[in-house]
Amino acid sequence: MKSEIDFRSGTWAAVREYAARKLDSARKRNDGALTPDQTASLRGTIAAYKEILALESPVPDIVADE
Repeated sequence: MKSEIDFRSGTWAAVREYAARKLDSARKRNDGALTPDQTASLRGTIAAYKEILALESPVPDIVADE
């Protein structure tokens, strides 16, 4: 069974808004004075929120060169 996300639903709108807000907050914290370990961790958090937001974008078909 393949499950899909309804990107027009109120639930997705809430997830999108939450992820966008958290992404903005993480980016602002990343501009502060952090240790290299803190920066690396925060960059991972930023990447995770970006991946969530990217779910809504269609994935292009990959065509291998033959």
